[in-house]
Amino acid sequence: MDYEKIRKLIEDKTDIVDFGNFENGISDEWIQLAQNRLGVIFPPSYVWWLKHYGGGEINGEEIFSIYEMDFDTVVGGDIVYINELNRKNGWNSQKELVIHENDQGESYYLKLDDVDEFGESPVYIDLDKEKYANNFIDFLLKKIDE
Repeated sequence: MDYEKIRKLIEDKTDIVDFGNFENGISDEWIQLAQNRLGVIFPPSYVWWLKHYGGGEINGEEIFSIYEMDFDTVVGGDIVYINELNRKNGWNSQKELVIHENDQGESYYLKLDDVDEFGESPVYIDLDKEKYANNFIDFLLKKIDE
């Protein structure tokens, strides 16, 4: 995984990428709490992004993260809130971790039951169930380049 490539692209594209400051991300404790609450293991690239950026938007559209707030009261783009709500409504299963939704009704999710040798999962688009990216970093690269 070429984390330096995505880091440089994020720095170069501040006109469309609005993430937290590098190295000012989510704590290991909150990441573990979110994984436990959802009953999943986040892919390493998503964990890297959470730990280094904390969250943010691409072209004004939020990439879901951890708000570091009580999961029973948090709302908005918190990864736990969004996924628990989607599961409750029958829109996604526990093997589909929704990471982004846009105004066109597209829902992007990590397919957690498809894990490669590095622990990475591909990203799919919900409307057509087509593979969008090989992993979370590829997802970010594609969204930035759209």
